[in-house]
Amino acid sequence: MNTFQNHLLQTLVKQSKRNHQKSSQGFTLVELLIVTVIVGILSAVALPQFFSQTKKAAATEGTQQASTIAKQASAYYLENGAVADGATHTNCSAYAGTLKTDNTNFTYSCEGTKDAFIVNATGKADNDNTKDVVVKVTVNLTDGTFTKPEITGV
Repeated sequence: MNTFQNHLLQTLVKQSKRNHQKSSQGFTLVELLIVTVIVGILSAVALPQFFSQTKKAAATEGTQQASTIAKQASAYYLENGAVADGATHTNCSAYAGTLKTDNTNFTYSCEGTKDAFIVNATGKADNDNTKDVVVKVTVNLTDGTFTKPEITGV
């Protein structure tokens, strides 16, 4: 080996050591700030979508229970030839029995006549997922036809 090759090898080894030391120092402040901004933007976009989806999922409980009450009201009408009177009609207890509300996220009420019987499921105010959510199921008890549930507040 001549001196030129020897000197070239020493220079390459020095550069290699310098590059290795630079790469093992970690991230720069600018790189960390860019990552933080990207995560912030993604969070700002994703979180509202997530909360909207949880409200829609919680509304499913109200839809299912209101539909069940409407079906029971239809059976009640077929058996008795009329809808119930008074408080048992408005609190739906004539159709669904006494509703247990301590472990549910909705309160239920019934209104209307045999041609336009309505079951409302209203989200409880103390639950962030059901607050301001209202599900309305309308049924014609004389022929048993149901309309699509109307969901507001999601």
